Amino acid sequence: MSFTFGFNGDDIEDDEQNHEEQDDALVGQISDYTISDQDLESKHSATLPPQRHSLEELLSSLPSQISYNTLPVPSARPSSPKADRERSSSHEEAQTKTTPSTPAAIQRRSLFDIRAQLMAEADDDADTLLSGLENGDLTSGIYEGGFKTWECSLDLASLVVTDLVDFTTTKNWHVLELGAGSAVPSLALLQASFSASTSMTKHQKQQQQQQQQQQQGRSRGGSLRFTLCDYNEDVLKLCTAPNVLLNYYYYHHHQMRESSEQSTSASPNEEQQEQEEEGDLDIEELGGETFVADTVRDLRSRNISFDFISGGWGDSFLDLVPGPPPPRGDADADADVPSDESLLILASETIYSPASIEVFAHTLVNLLRRYPRGMAKAWVAAKKVYFGVGGGVDDFLREIGRHGAKSTTLLETKDTGVGRVVLEITV
Repeated sequence: MSFTFGFNGDDIEDDEQNHEEQDDALVGQISDYTISDQDLESKHSATLPPQRHSLEELLSSLPSQISYNTLPVPSARPSSPKADRERSSSHEEAQTKTTPSTPAAIQRRSLFDIRAQLMAEADDDADTLLSGLENGDLTSGIYEGGFKTWECSLDLASLVVTDLVDFTTTKNWHVLELGAGSAVPSLALLQASFSASTSMTKHQKQQQQQQQQQQQGRSRGGSLRFTLCDYNEDVLKLCTAPNVLLNYYYYHHHQMRESSEQSTSASPNEEQQEQEEEGDLDIEELGGETFVADTVRDLRSRNISFDFISGGWGDSFLDLVPGPPPPRGDADADADVPSDESLLILASETIYSPASIEVFAHTLVNLLRRYPRGMAKAWVAAKKVYFGVGGGVDDFLREIGRHGAKSTTLLETKDTGVGRVVLEITV
């Protein structure tokens, strides 16, 4: 027996539709999915034990060539504070004023390419994931839909490229995405960080150097460390980590081409722009393992790092999430001195099941409480109601209220039958 529910535009397919159809899917396409109820009756169903993974480890099993397509990130639309005025006192209202930057375009590994690798591996785990990928079956405790790009992740991505958060190169940030899947919000933020770095004027760079010199001998700028988490290790291996590689490579490849065009006064023609929408990345031609190692090394030189965690949420998961580092990069700093790092947690479509809301809220609030007040926030994107499953925003708000957390509505979308919101959670 299984529940069936309609996600309005949730499945943003990438390999069987043209790009106009993809854009229409954001507001109009309805796909039916099922979720197994085998574990919904138990709040404490068995889950996969959490494990840490490195970028190098996850990329080691990639084939010599991977296919990708490009997903545009829509501009954020400010929320109206009227929608939720009658919520409890723990749910504060605010109207977001956002200034969008250049719209991001995220490179994602194509679903048909992921499917091909799963078919080639041909073991029991691969067969289970392949079934989920083919049929859209989300089975609690087995496969949580990480291969798909869900609609609310685009709402979240549209916010991270605004000025709501200051991701300047002189600040330290830990970005933790729960239920990352294709990691579209984190990758949009990564691109925004790259853009901010490359667009700095000479005067701004001089100011940054002066700030670094004033920070008690600290020799580097701000750091940006990502921890991308998904229930299934294979999702991290076949989807999340490859997307990191794709977006790193194509952003810098694009920058190099722009520099070349500026020096030759050339401009890309329409055919070249269309070719960018999809294609192949030949990893072997770029150097194979050496290319991957060089990518990791270059990211570290920019004070950017990626870690990954698979498995279920809860206390064991919390044990694996790195906490805030010592202040000012000083390993001998007093433990009572607060870290100068800020935390941003990103999560989309993580509250569709009542069985998972409790553990998700527990995990979320405990992560926020590791940081001093004002240094941590979580952005949670979700549908207001998940028909046929029982989850939704109201249940989630009640649960975080029990933990003493507060909520603000950052973004509200009503362009489809079921409204969507992005909430900011603080403690």
